[in-house]
Amino acid sequence: MSRGGRFPGALWALTGLILLLELATPPHIVFGYLYVIPLLIGAPHRGRRDALAFLALCCGLTLLNLVVPEPDPDWRAVLVDRLLVCLALTVTTFLCLHNRHLLRQQVDLEVRLAQADLRRDMIATLAHDLKTPVLGTIATARMMGLEAGPTAGGLLERGIGAILASQERSLRLIEDLLRLFRADQEGLWLQPETCDLGRLAAEAIEAVGPIAREREVSLIQRQPSGPRPLTLPGDPGRLRRLLENLLLNAINHSLRGERVWLDLQRQQGQAVVTVSDRGRGFPDASLPHLFERFYQSDPEQRGSGLGLYLSRQIAEAHGGRIRASNLPAGGASIEVRLPLEAPPG
Repeated sequence: MSRGGRFPGALWALTGLILLLELATPPHIVFGYLYVIPLLIGAPHRGRRDALAFLALCCGLTLLNLVVPEPDPDWRAVLVDRLLVCLALTVTTFLCLHNRHLLRQQVDLEVRLAQADLRRDMIATLAHDLKTPVLGTIATARMMGLEAGPTAGGLLERGIGAILASQERSLRLIEDLLRLFRADQEGLWLQPETCDLGRLAAEAIEAVGPIAREREVSLIQRQPSGPRPLTLPGDPGRLRRLLENLLLNAINHSLRGERVWLDLQRQQGQAVVTVSDRGRGFPDASLPHLFERFYQSDPEQRGSGLGLYLSRQIAEAHGGRIRASNLPAGGASIEVRLPLEAPPG
């Protein structure tokens, strides 16, 4: 016993008093049901093993009165009553153990929820505080590039470009963290309009182009030819972010000199977006977990574990779905299917 350890004498005295009542009265008068009092008082402070041991003791003392202080010649008639008392004590004990288990689960859940709230608050605070200096560094680097002019040496130009690329990656991570916080708190809000998916894909390729060029990765967009654009109802900012996340994931998994394909198709009332690469692919064990928050299939690769999680959120908010697979010839592919018509209601 923990807290109950301060009262063991009182509990044992109560148990002994009930035993004396049993022994001092004829066997057909059953006081064994009173054992439920010390059983309930001590239950919150006993472990499972101690609770079962005390239950066995109470049942044994209840049946003991059949032969102590002297055998009852009509013990068969009294046995059923005493067995029912033992059954009631058993049910009470297991209900107490079950309730204690539920309380422990509730406490664990409350602790996890508190930790999750603290983690979200910390992420939101850090992301907000870090955004200002990152934006300042980007603005300063751009000013340095303008001051240097087109005649600047190659080393200075490459250095400024590397600073800009690094800080823009940091800014994207911060924005992902802020989006994650807002989505957890408020849900993912959309501002739908008619979107040209081909144009959004071209904008996404342009946005991640500097990172692809730094990694010497070529980005190729392929879509059906014809005068009719591939349009669908959706939030253009969210959809563009979805495409950027998929392209960045493919770039980060590609070797230098490789290509990344962004394919757009129209199939059975759906827009199908496929981003594929020729990298190492995903470990088979990681495929079911790729779109979980903070999950990284390869800790050595770049990334925060947020891009694919946010991509899934955006796809599902548009009534679509997303899945990943490895290609037979090597590399990986992520496919997003989005409805070409707004869902009813």
